[in-house]
Amino acid sequence: MNELQREYYAFINNMDVRLGAFVLADLPETFDKEDGATVKFPKDFGPKSLPMLELFVLSRFSSPDEVIDPESRRFVEGLIRYLGETYLRAIGGAWDHDEETGNGMPFIRPDTEEGPLKGEPIPILAIILAAVDARTAEVFTAVLNKARENLGGDGEPKRNCTGLAMGMLTAENSSEEEVEFLSRFIGTVEPGIAAWTQEQADPSSWEYGRESLARLGKQLKARYDSRDEMMSEEETPFVAGAMRFIGETIRRIGFGQWRYGASLEADDPRSRQPFIRFRVGDQNLDMVPWRLAQTALEDSNSIASGLDTIISMRDEEAASEEAANGADGVDAADGVEADQS
Repeated sequence: MNELQREYYAFINNMDVRLGAFVLADLPETFDKEDGATVKFPKDFGPKSLPMLELFVLSRFSSPDEVIDPESRRFVEGLIRYLGETYLRAIGGAWDHDEETGNGMPFIRPDTEEGPLKGEPIPILAIILAAVDARTAEVFTAVLNKARENLGGDGEPKRNCTGLAMGMLTAENSSEEEVEFLSRFIGTVEPGIAAWTQEQADPSSWEYGRESLARLGKQLKARYDSRDEMMSEEETPFVAGAMRFIGETIRRIGFGQWRYGASLEADDPRSRQPFIRFRVGDQNLDMVPWRLAQTALEDSNSIASGLDTIISMRDEEAASEEAANGADGVDAADGVEADQS
């Protein structure tokens, strides 16, 4: 898997957390229309939400240059997710990307009357840029209407589609504190890792893989004699980067999600910590990067072994599904919401 593929799968596999955070933390509860009326802001991924969403976008950005400004990246990524998921629900299709373009940006490949995924790609970022440039609040809906025409018949999708795999993070399955933390934290993961690797010897050699995790384990064991040393103020930048690298590596390879232990008992390893949640069969398996980093002080291979656990369970899950046509096949009882470090 090359880097563009990794970035794309990271986009898809973190869809529910980042999209949930965008809906709950970035979209307003109400919106003031140009005529002065205050209305409830729809957040239901329905076509009727598109004009209001576009008006809100226009209130945020005065030009396309502001959209592509690095400071707008987190918001724009959330907007791409919301707009894309709204189109998927209305016309069918799937998320996709084109590695040959050199940027790997996700887009929607819609269904048509000719069959699933037969439509021309819908480039979400380009649509956002066009909307901000046109300033009519009609672009998002016009794109949807054109795609509906290509469905033929009554313009209704032939199947239900969404890029979400495990259920979006919502007010019902998370706390406001968790959403607020993740909305801030997730945007710091990749930049934090990039800055951290630049401080390491041979920065380009730090790839999201098992070899780098094994190497980091050895580095932690050699660098620290105790947990207290790891927690010292002067070590905070290094440890913060290492934790992000551990979490993001196992998340990408194992197809997990960033979560945050906002309302857990103090003796729970996940309490007040970002952690990675993996859905294996109908069970949850949670891994806490901070705890994994600590275990390296005793066993330098423990971080890489944590990744091995996930890979093994994924392999068993795939084999079971193939052989038993949906049987459970994975004994993950001990991993349910538990620290597996």
